[in-house]
Amino acid sequence: MILGYLDNNNKNIDVESQRRQILCYASENGLTVDMFVQESEIKALQSSLKTNNHTVIFANIVALGTSLLQIKESVLLLAQQNLTIVLVKEGYVWQPDDLKTIPAGLELVINIRNSLSSIVTKRALDDKKAQGFTLGRKTRNKKRTLDGKEEEIISRKLNGESNLKIAQALGVTPTTLYVFYREHPEVRRSFAGEEYR
Repeated sequence: MILGYLDNNNKNIDVESQRRQILCYASENGLTVDMFVQESEIKALQSSLKTNNHTVIFANIVALGTSLLQIKESVLLLAQQNLTIVLVKEGYVWQPDDLKTIPAGLELVINIRNSLSSIVTKRALDDKKAQGFTLGRKTRNKKRTLDGKEEEIISRKLNGESNLKIAQALGVTPTTLYVFYREHPEVRRSFAGEEYR
């Protein structure tokens, strides 16, 4: 039996385009598509296949997955069914024995890609460091905007200025001023009885 698999995942081309590609391939190769199966996951294909030794035609490899890992998992599932797989766009015809070896090749490709990515990232970071860029998170121990202005804040508060006016005068937001109060209880105590929230 020859099945045409129509992937209705929105990351793939539309279903009608897939149908046309599959029918065109079948016609060019003297095949007749017995049935079309429209699904969004390869797992669902298993329920359509009651016996083994089928050929399943896919319009493209995206129907197997949108990442190497997803493609590997799909191939592992299909290998259990003793199928022949045709990928029209890529021109691949995978026999049942191929499906048993392809996952190991995909695993190798995934590992190579991850290793290359790691090396490229490390090299790019080293280049940035060599150019004088500071990398990493900013330290939380840096000097705060209001550090050293405790006396001015106390003086303004005792003179009756509102927190909004004090924040504007010091070039910060009221939230920054409230955080400063919370982190410096000694400043708050200096104007005890005054509202600081």
